[in-house]
Amino acid sequence: MKHYNEGTFCWAELGSGDPAASAAFYTALFPWSTQTTTMEDGRSYTVFQSDEQDVAAMYSLGDPKLASFWGCYIAVQDVEFSAERAQSLGAEMLIAPRRIADKGAMCAFRDPTGAMVALWEAAEHLGSGVQHESYSIDWHELYTTDLNAAAHFYTELLGWSMEEVPTPSGRYLQFKVRADYVAGMKAIPQDMANMSSGWGLYFKVSGCEKVSQQAVALGAAVVISPMPVPGGGTCSTLQDPQGAFFSIQHRF
Repeated sequence: MKHYNEGTFCWAELGSGDPAASAAFYTALFPWSTQTTTMEDGRSYTVFQSDEQDVAAMYSLGDPKLASFWGCYIAVQDVEFSAERAQSLGAEMLIAPRRIADKGAMCAFRDPTGAMVALWEAAEHLGSGVQHESYSIDWHELYTTDLNAAAHFYTELLGWSMEEVPTPSGRYLQFKVRADYVAGMKAIPQDMANMSSGWGLYFKVSGCEKVSQQAVALGAAVVISPMPVPGGGTCSTLQDPQGAFFSIQHRF
């Protein structure tokens, strides 16, 4: 099982209004299998697996009228300490620190720019068994209403180091834990001014154009058509049939 250093993204969950439909979509799009259990509150909890390794999970929102969404977790050593630190830096706590059986402990909050994210203190469940391989999570990126405020919050909370990458579309910030790149950030463009701050995740695929076409055939919508990735490759952003946004990328 993969170990995650503090400050690295370790897990992702899809909150779905229609778990059966979401499972059908993602297992048709990616070579994933599923394992489903029932939580204490009676809702379903499904783990997506690739080659018998946990990739991500899905839980029921309990109302099919609610739009699905992907959420992500960042590894920390002490979730209560980190939650207090986040609040002192201006975060709005949504779920106070709590234990999840023998799996670990979590909390969830909105950062000072409004983006939702969760923290995970691992016990038996460390997180995804695989990342940065085909059909697993490959990157996390924040679109934010205030780039400077977001950068300050996450570097202070998690000890991320930061570097700025000039791009034709404006400032792009990349963040590292030790020697590893963990996330990127960019400001919401003016032509998308009604968009709220939010974290997005990317799945690694073998062909961006092909997978985008497959997603559309399965009922998804293309939000950003396949476009070049700096350094070589392509990426695309999609919206699944239940409303959740996610991105895919193929790097050379």
